[in-house]
Amino acid sequence: MSSVDKSFEDLVAEVDPDVDEQLSELKFTLWDIPLLLIFTALFTTVFLQFFTRYVLNDSLSWTEEAARYLLIILTFTGALKCQVLDSHIRLEFIDNLVGDYIGKLKFIALSLTTFFFGVLAWSMVLLAKQTSFQKMVSLPYPKYYFYAVLTVALCALLVIQVKQIVWAYKELKR
Repeated sequence: MSSVDKSFEDLVAEVDPDVDEQLSELKFTLWDIPLLLIFTALFTTVFLQFFTRYVLNDSLSWTEEAARYLLIILTFTGALKCQVLDSHIRLEFIDNLVGDYIGKLKFIALSLTTFFFGVLAWSMVLLAKQTSFQKMVSLPYPKYYFYAVLTVALCALLVIQVKQIVWAYKELKR
């Protein structure tokens, strides 16, 4: 059979034969509901922004700021899910390159990112204190709420990472 005669399904099967298996392994939990709600709010806000700007030719001023904040919150809360599943973007050729030292590399990477997220969480606490009296530009809420949500997400991420560091350390000791 020539490559022109192949169907789309055959081509997909050649590239990644276990796509159906990977999709069936996806598990949605109770913890995914807040992420889906944030994503839905972001989608609705961006659609409203697009519709009012390009269809009605009269943009709602608050939609741009709300979309920006929702996207940032989605990023930080989505990082929790990625950290739990260990599905962050990474260079897999490095995993293959280091071979037997992958456990040590993962332990070092987890330690460095935990330190980074700790500094980031502390910065968020300071930022929340400094902006507790400031309102958002076009929304009637203090910026404190935004930074508080990010701080909670970062603290949860720190807890997850500390658990993973302990697990990685135990794996190194074996």
